[in-house]
Amino acid sequence: MVVVSPHLDDAVLSAWRVLAGRRGVEVLTCFAGYPPQDAAMGSWEVATGGLQGRAAVAARRHEDRAALALSDSGVTHLDLPDAQYRRDDTGVVDNLAELLGPRLRGREEVWLPAGIGGHVDHCATRDAVLAASDASSRRMLYADLPYAAQPGWPAGLTGGVRDRLVAAAAPRLGMATPIQQWRTALATVPVVALDDVRLTLLTAAERRDKWAAVQCYGSQLEALRCGRRHHLRRRRVFAFEAYWSLG
Repeated sequence: MVVVSPHLDDAVLSAWRVLAGRRGVEVLTCFAGYPPQDAAMGSWEVATGGLQGRAAVAARRHEDRAALALSDSGVTHLDLPDAQYRRDDTGVVDNLAELLGPRLRGREEVWLPAGIGGHVDHCATRDAVLAASDASSRRMLYADLPYAAQPGWPAGLTGGVRDRLVAAAAPRLGMATPIQQWRTALATVPVVALDDVRLTLLTAAERRDKWAAVQCYGSQLEALRCGRRHHLRRRRVFAFEAYWSLG
């Protein structure tokens, strides 16, 4: 079984219950490559306000291994640079599919991001996995966190009062509602439907363990809004994980 992660944190953020619930899961992180020596400061580096360039990627790789060690998962970091270091996205999906092909062949189960939020690396990962994975594998889409729960979880799934308030306020703020974001992402994967979602409520222990793993990503916490000042996200954003089966 393998969980394919776009970046050095996405598997833990979005599929923790899968990692912690089964032993021997391998995580393949796609865009974990070092940037060129002359690369300009990336947009995510600006957001995190910390290390830059190769030092930033080295730190993030170390954090990822520490977080995944808490779930006893295996780790493989591929060498493609993420979007903040690329000048051109031409051929990214094809290159990634070529790298993933041998690593996905013969897998019984493959987990991949749904692309909710529309991040170019998440969408490229989804499309590459769909192209490269064996048709005999059981393929599972996971909802990308924290994107999938920002500005809130879809009200129709959780029934939460806060979610309904978020959905009502979104048009006034010029934002798509959570359900609109989900429908946009899933429209590009025609074999699944929003109504087929499996929403899982994490137990208190699972939320605690997941939060502990997320805290390993020290260089990313403030940008992810998962630092000490944002403890409520453990109950709001990380209360659920969602996924779809591709059949």
